Amino acid sequence: MLSLRFITVLLCCMAVMPATQAKNLVDRLPAMSPRLEGYMDQNEVRQRLSELPLHIIEGIWQFPSNGAVISIERYTPDGILADGAVRYRMIILKSPVRSIHPGTIMGYVAATSKQGVYAAHVYTSTDGGSHLIRPKDFTFTLTDDGHLSFRVHSASFYTNVWRMIPYLSRISFRVRSADKPKDLDGCTRLYPEPLSGPIEPRYL
Repeated sequence: MLSLRFITVLLCCMAVMPATQAKNLVDRLPAMSPRLEGYMDQNEVRQRLSELPLHIIEGIWQFPSNGAVISIERYTPDGILADGAVRYRMIILKSPVRSIHPGTIMGYVAATSKQGVYAAHVYTSTDGGSHLIRPKDFTFTLTDDGHLSFRVHSASFYTNVWRMIPYLSRISFRVRSADKPKDLDGCTRLYPEPLSGPIEPRYL
């Protein structure tokens, strides 16, 4: 007869499995960003994309906060057989950091079961030179066909001060999700032009 402890452990494992599978929905980035050729000229990238039947997330996007420009494109990783999964990668076309060259891979993106919502693994820092580092998990949301918002997955730690007195050896730590809005960061579409027209008015 199965012991109560064994049943408890089994149930815990079953509860953790879906979360682990969700984490692996998007491909993991290497510790340091690779770089691709063929992305020095934005017009060439635009021409390439114009010849493809683009998914709604594909195209050229710009970050209003710093002017960076990226391309989001479908790709098939080397050494992976066709498994039916749709994968995208974010490729830098223009960076506010001069040492980060066009063609640098910024992140990987994968569609989820929810329309307009994507899982992403994105570099969040530089090594002080020409590489991006410190990849983190994000959720991307297409709020409409011209705006893509980013939300980083994070947690904050805090101590329960009241537990420190009088038993200092029993300090308790808890984890809580940050409640402040984090989906205000993101980018706007440059190409193809949104159905609703330009994000900002263009002056001649």
